[in-house]
Order: sequence, then C-alpha cells, then structure tokens
Amino acid sequence: MTISVYRFPERNKVPDFATFSSLVRITAKYELPTVQSRLLEIVHDAYPEAFEGLIPSKPLGEHIFNGQTPHPNAILNLFVQQNLASALPMAYYMAARRGLDSLIDSHLPQDATLPPDILQSAIRGLMTLREMERDEIHRLIFEPKGSHLCSSPNCPSHTKTGPATLEIYQKVFDHIVGSPQLGTKVLQIPKFYEDCGGDLRCVGPGICNSCVERWESEHADLRKKTWEALPVVFGLKG
Repeated sequence: MTISVYRFPERNKVPDFATFSSLVRITAKYELPTVQSRLLEIVHDAYPEAFEGLIPSKPLGEHIFNGQTPHPNAILNLFVQQNLASALPMAYYMAARRGLDSLIDSHLPQDATLPPDILQSAIRGLMTLREMERDEIHRLIFEPKGSHLCSSPNCPSHTKTGPATLEIYQKVFDHIVGSPQLGTKVLQIPKFYEDCGGDLRCVGPGICNSCVERWESEHADLRKKTWEALPVVFGLKG
C-alpha cells in the first residue's frame, strides 16, 4: 500500500485538506503509526489544547493547510468523526466564530454540512460566547475602574461619566465586539489603536495609555477565561 511510504513534501509543510483528511482516515483504519503520528502533530500544533499554544504570529486552524483554505465546518466534522478530542474545543470555536450564516450555509459541500447534533452544539456555543463577550467587554469598558489611575487628567475615564464619555466608550465597545452577524472575536487580540495617517491613536479619542494598557491586560484575562470554558460551552464536558 502506497500510504505506508507517504512522505510529506517538506518538513513542517502541511498538505492540502483533501489529502490531509484522507490520510487521517486511512492511517486510523489501517493502523499506520508513523504517518498517523505526524498527522496528529499537525492537529495538535494548529488546534492546541493549551491556551499558551495560541501564538498570534503562527497560522492556526484552517489557515495551516496548503491549497484552498477549507471551511472550518469540514474540519470540525473530520475531528468529530475521528474522535480527536483534544482538538475539538478549538475546532468548534473556529467554526462558530464566523457566525450563524456560516454554520448553516445551505450551499456548503457535503463534508462541510454539520449533522444536527454538532450544529446544535456549535450554535449554542456561539450564543454563549457572544453573551460572554458582550457582558465582559461591557464590564471592561463601562464599569468603574476601581483603584486604576489614568495617566492623563483629560482622559474620559478620569472625568465624570457623561454623554460624551459614554459615546467614546460605546465606540471602543463596538470596535472590539463587532456585529453579532459576524460571529465572535472573543479569542482575537483586539486592536485598541488605529493608524491615523502614520500616527497611532486609541480608537476611543482621548483615552490615555494607562487605560488602554488596562484594557489590554483585562482582555488577555478574558481570552484565557474563554479558552478554558470552551469544552463546557460546546457541550464537550458537563
């Protein structure tokens, strides 16, 4: 059987998804440990089990495959069928993060059409993540800052809350959370600064560096909290 002598084109180079999925199924069926081990390394690297594996500069999820980028639904189906348990939380997230329209798209190929039970788990998880994202970001931006001290007396967070300040906060909130039609960005590192013609400015006009640093730190905590909750969010653990 030719599969027993299969070689990846280059070390650390991932094949296209069609080849990858065929290899995963065949190596599991015929118990070919050498190739199977290499395939599982790819899975664990692109769909890490630990939060520390989410390295911003490293391709993750469906973006690791050569050739045409597969729909995340197809990857989720494959991982469920092959019982790749450690990769399932992130696989569910990668499918759900694109929103409801992506999950239920009637034009998807068969391998990317989710069975009812998986679809239900993905939708329920998406709704939970959206609620978590909305509530936690609202708390981060709008609620009292405790002992936090602004680095500028002109920072909106330093002054008494009023319509102008609330408008600035709302702009930051909308920038981070985005439209519910687009799914969720809760595990994505937000950009609190925007490039204004070569000058970096906070998306909330007048917000001081100290406040932005606090937001960045608290959002990092939220990402870790969310990551740890994924197995429960998607019904993988009771």
